[in-house]
Amino acid sequence: MIARIRGLVIGYETGSVIVEAGGIGYRIRVPESVLTSITKDDEIILYTELIIRQDLMQLYGFYTPEETEMFRLLISVSHIGPQTGLAIISRLSLPEICDAISSKKPEILSQVQGLGKKGAERIILELQKKVSELKIQYPQTPASPSKIQDAVLALLSLGYSREEAMRALERSTLAKETVSSSELVREALVFLRKK
Repeated sequence: MIARIRGLVIGYETGSVIVEAGGIGYRIRVPESVLTSITKDDEIILYTELIIRQDLMQLYGFYTPEETEMFRLLISVSHIGPQTGLAIISRLSLPEICDAISSKKPEILSQVQGLGKKGAERIILELQKKVSELKIQYPQTPASPSKIQDAVLALLSLGYSREEAMRALERSTLAKETVSSSELVREALVFLRKK
């Protein structure tokens, strides 16, 4: 239905951002990685998932299509709702989630507030085969979300827009390796200077 939104951040609340696109303000539930890296009047692109329940329609937004795909997988598990799925993606990186599921480590997943051991075991049981197919896309040792956020902030301070910074980091080959945020910035600058 609504797969992607590009617009201006006009406000944010606990757990949500309000993005204006085409004259309409969308309230979108987002993971911590989005909330901690935005400010008012930033242009932002979010890949979204619309969840429709009996009396509620809610948009959930993520920086990457892969996060959106993982969110869909998590909420496909019985008794795991959108809030828990969002909490998991806020607390753990995609490779950490994949590793916890494929290596049968419920203790990693149960670090997430609101997700007990039984819920973690249910996720592992129901998603193990599906995640093993995705593991190629999510390597074991990526740059952590905090390093990527630091790299975005560094590129913003150099005068690049958030969209340019995110695009450059997405294309960075180092984003899939364990590196420092300064190495991520260097790799992103190489891409940005070629433009």
